[in-house]
Amino acid sequence: MPYVPPVFSASNDVLLRVVATAWRKHLTCRVRRCRRENCCTGRKHLYGSPMCMTTMPENETEAMFDYFATTSQVATPQLLAACLAEAKTDEERADIEFRRQVFLYYHSELAFAGLAEPLGSPFVED
Repeated sequence: MPYVPPVFSASNDVLLRVVATAWRKHLTCRVRRCRRENCCTGRKHLYGSPMCMTTMPENETEAMFDYFATTSQVATPQLLAACLAEAKTDEERADIEFRRQVFLYYHSELAFAGLAEPLGSPFVED
């Protein structure tokens, strides 16, 4: 039986990058007690992260993942246009545009840090 590669999912891609970035921040934290006890000391860590992944309450972690998962729904210009067409209020449209900016900013930061390739087609219009 031939190998069928999984279908690309922008949501999974964003989620994995968020998790990898958070764990990278935690593992490279310069505060020894934080690494040893898996608890945040409240100091600024490497890369300016205010807290480590393991110290976030579970509901905040889930909310963060949900936000990034829904942010990936506006990953391409076509998906953005579809979401904007479905929006009923100006507030919803503003939130959709903000999520698009978050998506583009997050990926530009990953590319700047050398953790990912810069976004091209189909995510941004050439």
